[in-house]
Amino acid sequence: MAKLRTHYDNLKVARNAPDIVIKAAHKALLQLHHPDKAQDKAAAERITRILNDAREVLLDPAKRKQHDHWIKEQERKHKQQGPEGSHADQTAPKKHGPKEPPVSEELVGHYRLLGNGLAQDTQSRLLWCRFALGQRWQTGQVEGEAALYAWQAAQEAVALFNKQGGYAGHTDWRLPSVNELKTLINPQEGHKSYINAYAFPNNPRWLWTSSPYAGYGGGAWLVNFIEGLAINDNPNLPCAVRLVRD
Repeated sequence: MAKLRTHYDNLKVARNAPDIVIKAAHKALLQLHHPDKAQDKAAAERITRILNDAREVLLDPAKRKQHDHWIKEQERKHKQQGPEGSHADQTAPKKHGPKEPPVSEELVGHYRLLGNGLAQDTQSRLLWCRFALGQRWQTGQVEGEAALYAWQAAQEAVALFNKQGGYAGHTDWRLPSVNELKTLINPQEGHKSYINAYAFPNNPRWLWTSSPYAGYGGGAWLVNFIEGLAINDNPNLPCAVRLVRD
């Protein structure tokens, strides 16, 4: 298992650190990585978002308790698997064939980001692709342009995607419902797009949902990440697709 990355690690504080220490660590690191002082402003802005997310979680008693519970669960799972080189590993049946590379993890806000291009929402438990259909995840980045589909064609594209093997060992990817896709709207963002740009880089402006409009005139729901809202519109509009699974 890759090293577990927590909000405590991001702020370089102990897990029992009091609020005053957390505030001081956040202030010091924020000054150190301030975008105005950095040569790589994009990297500095990314680090700033990580630091702000860590401060927000650790200074909120409910969120901190949830984060601590998540840490214990991850450590429990790792302990059950056993450390590499243990007696359990030595006596276990040997498997032939290439080993899958370990998947790194990073917690940003309420997203558990995986190095294979997936992001799990620790609140809703939904698993998202960090790239849209047409894009690809490579060396920790989203590359390429998102493909655009009419609403019906989008659903057919998802079915074909699963039929051709899906992604990360899963073939049950689907279009999110309008309420599910709305959970990706982040009101604190908005300078370019209302979404966590570190968790979901190069995010398309408009994304289809699986939800048809039940009112007069028909249509289908999409989420506009430029304005941060869900709207009902013509199902023939060209929009992108972000995949999700339960």
